[in-house]
Amino acid sequence: MIKITTLLIIVVIFTTSGQEKKQNMIKNPYYIAEITSSRCSVELSVNGVPAYNHFEEANTASTATIEWPINPFIIENGLQHFEIKVMPLKNSTLILEKAFIKIKIFKSEAILEYVPQELVSKEIEITFLDKKKLPIYIMKDVFEAELPFNFSAWKNSVDLSKEDSDELYKEIIKCNEEIATIYQTSNQENYKKKFKIRDSELNKSLYLPSSDEPPFLPQDKYILPLPNNLYKLELYANGKLASVRMLYELPGFRYDPKIKNEEAIGFSLNVYFHRKERGLPLEIIR
Repeated sequence: MIKITTLLIIVVIFTTSGQEKKQNMIKNPYYIAEITSSRCSVELSVNGVPAYNHFEEANTASTATIEWPINPFIIENGLQHFEIKVMPLKNSTLILEKAFIKIKIFKSEAILEYVPQELVSKEIEITFLDKKKLPIYIMKDVFEAELPFNFSAWKNSVDLSKEDSDELYKEIIKCNEEIATIYQTSNQENYKKKFKIRDSELNKSLYLPSSDEPPFLPQDKYILPLPNNLYKLELYANGKLASVRMLYELPGFRYDPKIKNEEAIGFSLNVYFHRKERGLPLEIIR
């Protein structure tokens, strides 16, 4: 009896396992980069667009791990390129010998439950004990991705590298001032005009419901844009995207409160611009 019971249990497990395998296919892929770092600063770019960064300040033995969604930077199915840039600690010039980076990219199911994650890249570890002291270290690799939607996004946009960089910078800075005014006045209509495409595509790529409620806070009326001279112009995605950038920040703008009290807060706004057609104004696309 014991042998028969054991055999029956094995058969049931085998049958259930087959059913689960069939059901556990990921239908709504959510791609995530898992990055572990210690004693260094790091930036992740996906398809030529900075997606995440972290600047470490102190030489401590602590290790930080982050899981960062990268769907917004996948605009068509197939081979995706990613880059890890390893940098020194904040206010340092060289990468420490004890610095350490590990990265892997996996996909999970965004909507259905009980679906196992799948690794889609190699798990990469980078150490510096065997390397000369470096000011920067860049590692590039690829992974395959398939999403249930496609975006035209910036695929057919104007090559901004062929435009006058000073004029491009001025156009982005003007947009910065317009965005500050939108937040200061809680202007919902102007917010929707400025961010409609970006928010729509971000929500879709992350399987989030669309929202008609702009993210205003009462404290936003006190924010001010930082001085223009803190920013420098940068181009991404082979010249199809542009933004401005401050040191230690992702591309975009920083707004600080003009009053100092417990309720006043500032925030960073990570944004990328493209020009859909020659002669048209820049649009926020991410």
